Amino acid sequence: MKNVSALFLSLVMVVVLLAGCAGNKNNDSASSPASTESNVSPSASASNPEDNVYPENGLSKDDKVTLKMGYWEAGSGRAWMDLAVKKFIEKYPNVTFDITSTPTLSTILEPKIAAGNDNDMFDIFIPQFTAIGQLERLASAGKLEPQDDLWERDVPGETGKKLRSVISDDAYDTSLSLGFTARLPVSAYTAGLFFDQKLFDEKGWNKSPNTWDEFVALLDQIKADGVIPITFPGVYAGYLTDYVFNVIQFDLAKANGTFDTYIKNFRSFTGPQLVTTENKEAWNRLYEFGKKGYFPAGVAALNHTQSQMQVLQHKAALVSTGDWVGNEMKEATPEGFNWGFMAIPATNDANQTVFVNSGVGDTSFVIWKNKPDLNKQWAKEFILSLYDFEIQETIASEAGAYPSRLDFGDDPARIAKLQPTQAAVMEYATKHKVEYISYRREFGLTSAEHGQADKILSELITAAATGKKDPGPVLEEAEKLKQIAIKNDRP
Repeated sequence: MKNVSALFLSLVMVVVLLAGCAGNKNNDSASSPASTESNVSPSASASNPEDNVYPENGLSKDDKVTLKMGYWEAGSGRAWMDLAVKKFIEKYPNVTFDITSTPTLSTILEPKIAAGNDNDMFDIFIPQFTAIGQLERLASAGKLEPQDDLWERDVPGETGKKLRSVISDDAYDTSLSLGFTARLPVSAYTAGLFFDQKLFDEKGWNKSPNTWDEFVALLDQIKADGVIPITFPGVYAGYLTDYVFNVIQFDLAKANGTFDTYIKNFRSFTGPQLVTTENKEAWNRLYEFGKKGYFPAGVAALNHTQSQMQVLQHKAALVSTGDWVGNEMKEATPEGFNWGFMAIPATNDANQTVFVNSGVGDTSFVIWKNKPDLNKQWAKEFILSLYDFEIQETIASEAGAYPSRLDFGDDPARIAKLQPTQAAVMEYATKHKVEYISYRREFGLTSAEHGQADKILSELITAAATGKKDPGPVLEEAEKLKQIAIKNDRP
């Protein structure tokens, strides 16, 4: 239980891939009875407005509201959101929802934002964009409603227990990274290398390497057995770096005794970012793996589903992805497949700290600023309702995500609701000295040079993973662009 609690206490929140869909069929709303004239005294009549409000929020039961929601339907399914909407309209029958749910929400969001028509914009939506820095630009332009007041609200059904008290300090800091609370952390994810434990057992492969040499030996053994050691989606190449190799820099800094300074400089964009000794070493290791043929031929053409299918079909041993993979691939998962998890131990110290990437899940909502106050108030009420334990449990059991409440892990019955991929991460944490880390920054970069640097790095991933390009010169080029962006965008 200690390790389980540590997981929830450690989760931190940054941008990868968990969401579901609620649908738009919740239209059977029932408003409370309209006021009617009757033979009552003036004093009794004057008290009616107070009697016709919800005591927990002071909002009128008579004011009918329809919230337009934009929902990113990704790998987490829609069951948890169906339940959240159903419970909300049962409790507040004057509120209905008009939901647009799609896995390509950005193709709807971005044109709406560009059009500048506030009436046509969603009241509440998951900020899924293809444009780099879009969320930061919206925050800077004053387009997003602050949600800071929700921190001091009671969590649903627990009078006196404030929302802030059940959210980790780092998650709270992440929520304020735009200068105000633009969105609250409803769920979290972890990411790394996922595999089939059954296959590893059959092959006699090491399911839990303790050192770098043990990990490399594992990959050599897998390759010798005719299986691709590691796969990833080249179409979304950041799966390999964000979820696995970018974490190595923190492992190395921890081992060198410089972690506190390193992470401070990372968060604040102080000093070199891409050409630190630790980051260059991480990229060089990726490049060496590429030259050894540890990644699939033709990886640049693989999407995330295809790369994950390679592991389900035992064509590849390990896939770099997030813990949502179990839920996302459940229909294709063969009987007897047993998800396992590992991170990369970066040094040869068997007692080293192993960092695991984690962050805010894609169930966090923003509220459009230029909307009627009543709509914004009810949007906040809906966001607060997502911290109800029944909803948080459904996020665990149906969405395949970690609920963000710190106290979720206090009850073993709730822990039992986690899906196999989350359970696999927990099992790994019992065997290793794990710390969870996100790529949270103290401010965002929006300058064109930032986008140019990220494009260069994205193209480098598959080039290095196929052993075709030495990352060193590219990192130097990207660093120069990144530093220009940091100078331009620093508050």
